Amino acid sequence: MFKKTVSMLLILAMFMIVGCSKKDAEPAPAPPPANQDLSLSIGSAPGPASYPLAYMAEKNPNLSVQPWKTYDQLLAMVTAKQVKLASSPINNAILAYNKGFKIKLVNVSVWGMLYVVSGDSTVKEIKDLKGKDVAVTGQGGIHDLVFRHLLIQQGLDPDKDVRITYMDLPQSSAKLITGEIKYAILNEPNSSMAVLNAKKSGVNLSRVIDMQNEWAKIPGQEKYRIPQAGFISVEEAGITPPEIAAFAASFTEAAQWINEHPAEAGPMIEKQTEWMKAAAVSESLKYANLQPVDASDCQEEVIAFFKELSKTAPANALGGKQPDANFFFQK
Repeated sequence: MFKKTVSMLLILAMFMIVGCSKKDAEPAPAPPPANQDLSLSIGSAPGPASYPLAYMAEKNPNLSVQPWKTYDQLLAMVTAKQVKLASSPINNAILAYNKGFKIKLVNVSVWGMLYVVSGDSTVKEIKDLKGKDVAVTGQGGIHDLVFRHLLIQQGLDPDKDVRITYMDLPQSSAKLITGEIKYAILNEPNSSMAVLNAKKSGVNLSRVIDMQNEWAKIPGQEKYRIPQAGFISVEEAGITPPEIAAFAASFTEAAQWINEHPAEAGPMIEKQTEWMKAAAVSESLKYANLQPVDASDCQEEVIAFFKELSKTAPANALGGKQPDANFFFQK
């Protein structure tokens, strides 16, 4: 009996020693949970990439959402360390990174939401636009670069076989309705706004071409999407990796809610950005491809897309090179 008691005491002592050594070697603390109240300043351009911010701000008063409209405004925010995170077109984020701005891609939040909107139902593919006048937003921007690349893939010369007119999105939408133009490349929620407003005026517009589908026809791009916009972190603004991870998790949860509750999401987003009307926002969720993916999980897809696009895009469009691995935030 005495021997058994001694043996049990020895075993117990061994467990206590092992337990102490495990305690001494505890891993680093896990990132804060996704629902933790984060105190962050976030730069936001209006559009589906930022839809989840409306839900997040509604639930968390510690989030400060600051709007930006132009690329220069975004860079000014980053330079001044005015925000810790910001939404950005992915091509603009790569361009800024290659210019030396200390940023990282946190996620891609929206994919391939570019559409040719028209009342001409005979147009079904990019090649059908030969000889047409097409309104495009932002010369040298992602709309323009993708459209030109798709034309070239179909053997068309963007400067000869199609007449491209550059105008902003509201102008394109308005002129589609009046009939001043017949074809325009719109993103969301602008294509939804155009279609709904046209209907009120007795004009029938539709998304005659989904440019994501056209992109998937390019050899080697069949399994890749167009990474259109996402969020970047501003390293010098003092944000920590756990904060970035917590933001990304909260954002993904918010995006799921937005996608599942379009009727409720519309008014919430209109309250944050007045010009994005609730009905159009709710409708746009069918076409916005709001599907957040952490940068570390879509690095291959982002690089594959921009490697293909760089075959026809001007060298300065992305700052002369593809982003390296340090561009992608690692969880």
